[in-house]
Amino acid sequence: MFNESEGAAAPTSQDMIPMGRYAQELARARKLRRGFPLAAASEGATARVRDGKPFVVDGPFPETKEHVAGVWIIEAADRAEALAIAKRCPHTSSGSATEVHALAGRYVFDDSEKGRPFILVFHMEPGFVPGPANGREMIEFGTALVHEGKHFETAHLGGGPAAARLEAKAGKILVTDGPFAETKDQVGGYSLIRADGRAEAIEIAKRFPHAKWGPVEVREILFFDDV
Repeated sequence: MFNESEGAAAPTSQDMIPMGRYAQELARARKLRRGFPLAAASEGATARVRDGKPFVVDGPFPETKEHVAGVWIIEAADRAEALAIAKRCPHTSSGSATEVHALAGRYVFDDSEKGRPFILVFHMEPGFVPGPANGREMIEFGTALVHEGKHFETAHLGGGPAAARLEAKAGKILVTDGPFAETKDQVGGYSLIRADGRAEAIEIAKRFPHAKWGPVEVREILFFDDV
């Protein structure tokens, strides 16, 4: 996950050229499976349900000092290779933070390509540990969305090597093991959905069972780079 500090200037098309070249290199090596930049955090929202009532907070989000600007899904032999790929990434060497998370499971479904793509990021509040019943509820709701042509990918994080955060300092790449002090909560997983627009994407997020347990961040995907 490629993070940007709150208030940082958006990258220009010229800034993105090195990222595009590196993505092509990883794609040729069959390491990059999917990548996508996100629209500005100011255009996003967070959905949450408390006491049975949903509420929405528009971004940017005061709980974090930075926001996710893009995501790459990569395949690596182990954590060491994943870190090596992240260290070589132009985003990391530019001074912005890159987070490396292991996926405990990734499920890809047919993409209807009807509507605009959004990512729902499931945040885990401190101390919350999802149980089997929580997982079944998420699967049932996600499966219904697949049948509607709205849901085409999901994954949950963890269950593998520890997460890591990489930042360039004084010409060196520093690696910090998670959890990360920059956030009050941690990312537990994500889903990629299709919606007619921002309003429908937020409605889907409000209905996701996870919204009863933790914040669901809604961000629009600008475009895909799939392999």
